[in-house]
Amino acid sequence: MGKYTVDVTQIRLAIFDIGQTLLFLTPSSEENLLSRCHQLTIDVALEDLKRGCRAAELWVAQTIVQEQKGAPRISDAEFDRRWDSVALKEALKGSNKNVDDLVKKLWSVPKPEQTWSVPPETYMVLDKLQAEGLILGIVSNFSKTLPDLCRQMGIDDYFHFIITSEEVGVEKPDPKILRIALQRAQVKPTAAVYVGDHPYDILCAKRVPMPMIWFNKDNDPLPTGFTFYPEHQISALPEIFDIIF
Repeated sequence: MGKYTVDVTQIRLAIFDIGQTLLFLTPSSEENLLSRCHQLTIDVALEDLKRGCRAAELWVAQTIVQEQKGAPRISDAEFDRRWDSVALKEALKGSNKNVDDLVKKLWSVPKPEQTWSVPPETYMVLDKLQAEGLILGIVSNFSKTLPDLCRQMGIDDYFHFIITSEEVGVEKPDPKILRIALQRAQVKPTAAVYVGDHPYDILCAKRVPMPMIWFNKDNDPLPTGFTFYPEHQISALPEIFDIIF
């Protein structure tokens, strides 16, 4: 990794992830999985499913890295099945349940519909950052529909650019996607910061390298063996003002 000096008081560009950072899914992934488990009378606690979902998201990052190294890309259906399997196996770790059998049954249960919402603090933070003259952007592993979603949520006008992995053909944690954002804004990495909620957001920023603020709403630990660390960590989005101003 290249060395660089971090002075987050001199930030000109703030790049955000979208899901679970600016917009939030309702029900959450763990609530969604809990609902499906209840339909099968699988006795599992929400906190255990939350831990399972964290394990599944780490699996996602590892899968993307392997695909970037040339591994075959799995289908969307197989991706969903494996995500369920990783999450439920972690959530039920140590139980005497036949997890493989439960996972197969879970695949037959449809997922409850999820909707996006914008918490009030998202608007407040974006308003203030915009008023302070910062360039704002979004970089997300998302489909090309993201600009339309941001328009529906009333946040698209805040951003100078919205970059999706489908648009540019690069997925986090590949640092190329953040470098594309830096090029569009014509800002050096040391004058920018990336804000995201996932460990692979940390990995992506560290690979640029550029400063990173980890939005860790529930103060979760980093995955075991994870060797990349953000410069800063926040548990509420407005805490960003304690860092860059």
